Order: sequence, then C-alpha cells, then structure tokens
Amino acid sequence: MGMTEFALNDPLAVHRWSKDLAREAEIKQYFRPFMGTGDDALIKVKTELQKEAGEKITIGIRMKLSGDGAEGDNIIEGTSAEEGLDFFHDYLYIDQRRKSTKSKGKMSEQRVPYNLRKEGRDALATWFAEDYDQMIMMYLAGARGVNNFHVPTNWTGRAHNDLQPPNSENLVYGGDATSKADLDASDKMSLSIVERLVAKIETMDPMMQPFRINGENKYVLLMHTWQAYDLRTSTSQGDWLDIHKYASERGAKNPIYRNALGEFADMILHKHRNVIRFSDYGSGGDVAAARALCLGAQAGLIAWGGGITGVGRYSWNEETDDRGNALVITAGAIYGVKKTRFGGKDFGVIAVDTACADPNA
Repeated sequence: MGMTEFALNDPLAVHRWSKDLAREAEIKQYFRPFMGTGDDALIKVKTELQKEAGEKITIGIRMKLSGDGAEGDNIIEGTSAEEGLDFFHDYLYIDQRRKSTKSKGKMSEQRVPYNLRKEGRDALATWFAEDYDQMIMMYLAGARGVNNFHVPTNWTGRAHNDLQPPNSENLVYGGDATSKADLDASDKMSLSIVERLVAKIETMDPMMQPFRINGENKYVLLMHTWQAYDLRTSTSQGDWLDIHKYASERGAKNPIYRNALGEFADMILHKHRNVIRFSDYGSGGDVAAARALCLGAQAGLIAWGGGITGVGRYSWNEETDDRGNALVITAGAIYGVKKTRFGGKDFGVIAVDTACADPNA
C-alpha cells in the first residue's frame, strides 16, 4: 500500500527558524532575565518602535524640586519657593545588525553528517546571544576595553548610540587609587569597596534607583571573574559562606539573585567574563584592570524595531549562491542599546575600576 512521505530536508517541510533562533538566543543571554518594560528592570525595554516607523526614541525625566517652601502668608511669588520644573532627556537609536553563514557547496555538505540549516541556526543563536551581552556590557561601562569581543578594539558604538565614559561622580577606584594613572596592582576588589558603594549610593542626588525585593532596596555589583576571585580570596571562608547563604535564602526566586555569588550590605554580587578589562592603567600604563558595574534599576535601555512585539526578535533568510550550489543563511535584528544618562550623568550605573589580573598567569 502506498504512503505519502516527506523525507528529512524536504523542500516542503516547515521551518520556523526565526522563532527558534529567538528562543535559543534568549536562553544563552546573561542579561535577558534583567530586561523588562517596568521601571524596576535593570535593562528597560522601550516599546515605542515595535509597531511604529522610526529610528529614535526620546526619553525624558523630571527632576525633583529642590528649593525652599513658603511659610504662613509670606509672599511666594518671585521667591525661591516658586520653582520651575526641570526636565532632562536622552535618545536611543535602533539599527539593523546581521550575521550570516555560508556553505562551500553541496559536495562539502555531502561529506559530513550535519544538517547545515540546524547547525547554522544554532551557531547564529550563540553569536547573537554573545553579541547582545557584549554590546550591553560595553555600553554600561562606556568603554570597549581589551576583551575578545566581536567588534574591533577601536569600536566606539553603533546606531548613533556612542559609548559614553562614566562621569566623575559615577566612577570610583579600588584601594587608595584616585585616578586611572594612580591605580596599582594592589588596588583590587574587596568588601570595603562594596561598603563605599553603599555609602555613595545612599547619599547621591539624584539617588540611584534600587531594585525593590521583599520590601527592601537592593543593588547589583557585576564584577569580572578575576575581580570576583580577588574579592573571595581577600575574605575569610566563613564570611564568604555567610554571604552566599544569605543571598540563597533571601532571593532564590528573584531573577536578580539568579546565579548570584552572594549578597553583602544590600549589594547582590555577580560575576561575568565579559565585564570590560583594560591593560593600560597605572603610572606606567601597564597595570591590568577591569571595570565592575554597580547597577540599579533602569541602568540601561534597549529597543527593537521590525513590527514584532516582544523581547528579542530576528529576521531569517535562506538563499543559494553559485546557481543553487551554496546554502546561505542570514539572520538579523533591528535594535539599539545604551546606558541611561541624563544631564551628563549616568542614571543607574557606578563604574568601579580596580586592578584585575589573571590569577593563573
């Protein structure tokens, strides 16, 4: 009896690679759990261009009133108690970014037992996940650094969103250093820096917006893997176990605590290999350093275009070159990312520059 059969890689087989790519890329991204449309998200998703034409979003903020008030029936007109509203604004641009894979030809495909469509999808998902994390890390730090990233070391930004170095009020140094040239190899990450950051945050004006977790204010300190090593080795084992236990008990279900090292003084400690590193600190320009990031709510902004709602979306195109011999797969995303900055000041980021060297070197 005859049967209708559609074999593997049949031209009529349905492929939903765009949706699969988005799902796989999201799973691999470090920053994905920290994105959201609410004001308490670390990376705030702006939705204005998801279904509208355009390339730029304007973000405004109203500053707090600061002057004195009037008492009793004292005249208020023309005094410091009569104050105008003060607004700042920032811009976020979006643009398309694409990546493709290409086979040599059908004979090359014949030699290996791989489904090049699936392999291409998986490779592009990994590339886009890495690319998003690298972009967000560079924008939050305001520097490219010497990390092994997709973009060249002289990269300064994309989509009209330039890298913005931290303002002086939002930059601290490890140990007794007070500048890039003043930092030496002993100015490493330590718990005393965490205490300094908490004291700074609570007295800044405007104050960095916290994450509200179980009714308490929390912040994130994102360190390079080697900075985390310096922190842990400078702390007694008993202290570090208490720090980790406290975080595990308090916030196991909150995404801010996911994969956290621990918590100290309301600071949730994270580490990641993509935190920006430098090689030119110190008076001789030869001290290895890294820029940890103390982060609050709305530290960064991200937006997508392309007419599709949601977080993270991709185009997918398959075609052949060389008269049908070579398979070409191209994926792309229309998006933009930057750190939040108003009036020349970083809104939710404090950069923390410390000495940072490979402990295994």
